[in-house]
Amino acid sequence: MLGIYVHVPFCSSRCSYCDFATNVYDEDLVRRYVVALGGELEAAALYVGEARADTLYLGGGTPPVLGAEGLGRILTAAANHFPVAPGAEVTCEANPETLSPEILDALAAAGVNRLSLGMQTFDAATLTILGRRHEPTEAEDAYWRARAKGFDNVSLDMMYGLPGQERRGWAADLRRALALKPEHVSIYALTLEADVELFRERAAYVFPGDDEQAAMYYDALELLAAGGLVQYEISNFARPGRECRHNLKYWRDEEYLGFGPSAASHWRRGRYRNPRELDEYFAEAATGRWPLANPEPSDPYREMRTAAVLGLRLTAGLDAAAFEERTGVNPKVYYKNELAELAGTGLVTVDGDNVRLSRRGLFLSDEVFSRLI
Repeated sequence: MLGIYVHVPFCSSRCSYCDFATNVYDEDLVRRYVVALGGELEAAALYVGEARADTLYLGGGTPPVLGAEGLGRILTAAANHFPVAPGAEVTCEANPETLSPEILDALAAAGVNRLSLGMQTFDAATLTILGRRHEPTEAEDAYWRARAKGFDNVSLDMMYGLPGQERRGWAADLRRALALKPEHVSIYALTLEADVELFRERAAYVFPGDDEQAAMYYDALELLAAGGLVQYEISNFARPGRECRHNLKYWRDEEYLGFGPSAASHWRRGRYRNPRELDEYFAEAATGRWPLANPEPSDPYREMRTAAVLGLRLTAGLDAAAFEERTGVNPKVYYKNELAELAGTGLVTVDGDNVRLSRRGLFLSDEVFSRLI
């Protein structure tokens, strides 16, 4: 079955570190977006034919800024064109300040059964630097409101490498998050692109160095494991059975369709990415055709390399025999020299048919992947 991703490119304000395809909420732009999205969903359904979804993910941006009515319309349109199978995982991203009782009711009524909350940190001063609009206690209040409304699958996003952050502060953030007993936690290192506000103002702050960030990452592995969460991907940890089924489709190189500006799709060996800018997205969606962009040129070996890198993100690693059966290429043979060197430097382990990142390789995964692409 397919995974369906819908990108909502609107927030109430832009965070100082954000380089995502998102815009500050504007009523006219939202109206045009909803119309364009509906047209894109319809065109894709005609192109793909009958298909059911077992995951539906509403990301952004901050989807709840559309309000209860807007969220309902989008989720209903997506499910109408790509029927959601019984037991499907339906996720919505949200910031704590957007989770009003009305929004939570609307999400539940539309079938959302998983929430991903952008908490980032519980340090009030750092939240201000990041341009976040919630206070630490508001984040906890939003979490408990969701629980009271019956949401039993909640993920928390946390960030390290933040300005002024030290190891003990990061550990305190994780302990406070774990005290809430979430089903899932994602951890991300702060990465600043050159066009974001915090990058331009970086000289005003002290950021943790590479060694300290590595220590923060390994601290997280220990703390989250002690809190009952199992690492299943470089940055993701879950209670058994609560792994994000939608994101697993990406890492397992399965089929998914993405809708909205900048959304990506992988369908029948074709890879597509929608225009990032709203005006271009509106123009392409108005053509009534799907996909909105031409597929990337087919290259079986590039596909194999992409699948290998995605699969290595999972702590389970790659099963070389199963991978060869699926792709026609044995990664242990194709990457014989690279794997020997990476194993020699302690970044990967090769055990029989299994290839996986080592503990050290998890933090230095970009170095590994650069050798395999």
